Amino acid sequence: MIDEHEWRSVLQVAKDGTFSLAAKHLFISQPSLSQCIKKIEGELGMQIFDRSKSPLQLTEAGRIYIEAAHQMKDLRKNLLSRVDDLSELRSGQVRIGSSRTRSVCVLADAMVAFHQRYPNIQLSVVEGSTSRLQEHILQGHVDFSLLYTPLPDTFRTIPLMEERVFVAVPQHHPMVSQYNGVQPLPYPVISFKAFQDEPFIILKPSRCMRTIYDNLCKTTGVKPREVFEGDSVLSAAELCSRGMGATLITDMLIRLGARKEPPFFFALKENIEARQLVAAYGANQQLSKAAQVFLQFIR
Repeated sequence: MIDEHEWRSVLQVAKDGTFSLAAKHLFISQPSLSQCIKKIEGELGMQIFDRSKSPLQLTEAGRIYIEAAHQMKDLRKNLLSRVDDLSELRSGQVRIGSSRTRSVCVLADAMVAFHQRYPNIQLSVVEGSTSRLQEHILQGHVDFSLLYTPLPDTFRTIPLMEERVFVAVPQHHPMVSQYNGVQPLPYPVISFKAFQDEPFIILKPSRCMRTIYDNLCKTTGVKPREVFEGDSVLSAAELCSRGMGATLITDMLIRLGARKEPPFFFALKENIEARQLVAAYGANQQLSKAAQVFLQFIR
């Protein structure tokens, strides 16, 4: 019953006191304005203006309508203001799905930099396995998740970075002795076959790195001595640095550093395709401006 064109027309007539002056201010013809007002009055079943007086006076129904029209005007103003705040990143939120490792290696610096630039945008991170992160996207619990390709057609993706897989070995392992504690660059190459019966830290079957490990074991016929099954590359790398055993690691985590005694790193002779890290979101989903801007902070 009340649309913007109609309540603006009523407000203008009430302000100007005549149809002719109101029509001029609304840039429409007087007959069109009169027809609009009659339509509203017909829907209400009562007159809004007392036409026997000049200037026009509001009836009791008119006063009720004007009050509602002012409320509509305020609601519209508030709506536009809030949307403008979102477009200018003065309010809103970004919800991100991630693994623990990617939270530390990829998101931490980006979140700090983004918060410094847009302090009123709320950031939140939901961590979980690959399958859970996909579910969070489809259920609308996150704006996007950090995942690796390939992904089903139910997702759209934005490429972020490529990750290469290496192997980390404790600094005091016999394999490292020939390097006298100095990490050569580029990393020396070693075959996964060298890890037959060697203590090795693996990840749980739900993790992508576990799939890479299983494939290496299958293609090389090698079976390391699995000493621990962890939940993240981050924890596996920490245990490796403390001497528990070797583990697979990515260059993303190598760049993080920050350990008292970092492991020694080897490139693998076996061909392991680089992993493509992406921001994944629903195929029918539209990323908010805040989410799009946040992704620009990921390096």
